[in-house]
Amino acid sequence: MNRSTNEQKYARRRKSPYMVAVALAIVMFMVVAPEVNEGDAMSPTINDGQLLVVSKTSYSAKRGIPDRDKLVILEKNAKNAQNVSKDNIIARVAGLPGETVEIKDGKIYIDGDEYVTENGIKGSDGDLKVKLTKDEVFLLCDNRDKYIDSRNEKLGPVNMKDIKGNVLFCIWPFSRFGGID
Repeated sequence: MNRSTNEQKYARRRKSPYMVAVALAIVMFMVVAPEVNEGDAMSPTINDGQLLVVSKTSYSAKRGIPDRDKLVILEKNAKNAQNVSKDNIIARVAGLPGETVEIKDGKIYIDGDEYVTENGIKGSDGDLKVKLTKDEVFLLCDNRDKYIDSRNEKLGPVNMKDIKGNVLFCIWPFSRFGGID
């Protein structure tokens, strides 16, 4: 082997970790994305300024529906979302397609059963009753004093196609690093 062939092999071997790192970064950004929470609508679960990692997941009646209590990101350009917030909306999936969501006497009911999140958040002011279609979910913020969710008549039930992804975990601040309930 001549010297230039050895140098070429060495150069390729030296560049390969960088090429793998770039390829992994591209794939990662196709699958996950960062999201900064703005405001206190999801407090106490997520606070203002937290940096979150979001999986880019889409839903529909054909592709599957999100799980109840899943924290999702509603695209700010989604139908009617601009009327409620200037940023993406982070909220919890409460009502699933085909269910009836009712708010009365300070409680939330899903098909007649009281809805309480896995971490104990419950209740809401106001009165509301809505039957969800096969393509809709009902989103609720954890800070029920904020109406940046499906209770707001400007937004209402959300088409699953408008969901940008799921909140996976928090990466900033480090004191809150980890999974999100």
